[in-house]
Amino acid sequence: MLKIKEGVVVQGLGTETLLAAVVAQSVYAKHGKDCVITSALDGQHSATSLHYSGNALDLRTRHLDAGQAEAITDDLQEALGDDYDVVLEGNHIHVEYQPKR
Repeated sequence: MLKIKEGVVVQGLGTETLLAAVVAQSVYAKHGKDCVITSALDGQHSATSLHYSGNALDLRTRHLDAGQAEAITDDLQEALGDDYDVVLEGNHIHVEYQPKR
C-alpha cells in the first residue's frame, strides 16, 4: 500500500516523480512492506534540492531492517533506470528524477 505521512505536501509533484511513487509502492510490496512518502515538496532540504521543484521524494525505512532497505533501494534503482537517483540516506530512501541526457 502507498501511504502519505500526515503533513507531506504532494501538490505540484512532477509526473515523473508521481511515477516513481507508484513504482516504489510496487517494489515495497514485493518485499511485503508498505511504502510511506515522508517528504515531497515540504521539509528542510539543501537549497539546491530537487524536492522544491517537485522532482524528489523521501520514503520511510524505519520499518525495514538494513538488508531490506538496501534491497529495496537497489530494486527501485533498477526499476526506475538511469534518469533517477535512488539513495539510501540512513533514515530514508531519497528518490529524485534527474535526467542524464
